[in-house]
Amino acid sequence: MQHRDPQSLVSLVGKAYRKRGGEETFQKLLAKIDSRIKKVRIDPGEDGNQVVVDIGLSELLPLAQVGQGVYRLTTILADIIGEKTDVLLIDEIENGLHHSVQKQVWIGLAEVAKELNVQIFATTHSGECLQAAHNAFDERQPYDFRVVQLFRSEDSVQGRLLDKKHIEAAITADIELR
Repeated sequence: MQHRDPQSLVSLVGKAYRKRGGEETFQKLLAKIDSRIKKVRIDPGEDGNQVVVDIGLSELLPLAQVGQGVYRLTTILADIIGEKTDVLLIDEIENGLHHSVQKQVWIGLAEVAKELNVQIFATTHSGECLQAAHNAFDERQPYDFRVVQLFRSEDSVQGRLLDKKHIEAAITADIELR
C-alpha cells in the first residue's frame, strides 16, 4: 500500500464506487471511522476532479483538508473495496501520520478488516505506533492484534509472534518491539 496523490485517489475512490455496493460500504465504514463524515463525493472542480467530504459545514471540503489520518484511511478503504483484496500490506504505516491520529487509524483499520474480511499486515519502526495499535485493539472484543517481531540470529532472521499478554508485558517493561 503506497501513498496516493489526490488525482490517483480520485481514480481509486471511483473504482471502489463502481463495485456493487461499493459506495454504500465505503460511506458506512468511513462514517464509523470518523463520525463527522456524512458523505464522500468526487467533485469535478475548477482544478480537476477531487475527493470532497461533507462534515456538516456549509461547503464540502477537499479530503486533504479533513486530516492526514482520514486521508490515509480513505486511501486504504478505497484500495480494499476497489481491488477486492483479502490481504493488505502496509509498509511503515506511521509515515505521514501525526501521533495524535494513530489510534484513530488503527481503530479504523480494525473496523475495515472485520467488516470486509481482510487481513492487514503493517510494518512500523515506531514504538508509539505500536502502543496506539495496542490501545485501539484493547478496546475491541476479541483482541485480534498480533506483533511479529523479527530479529537476527547468527546467519538468519528469526521471528516470534506476540499476543496481547506479551505485547502488554513488553510495553509495561519498556522493551522495544519494533
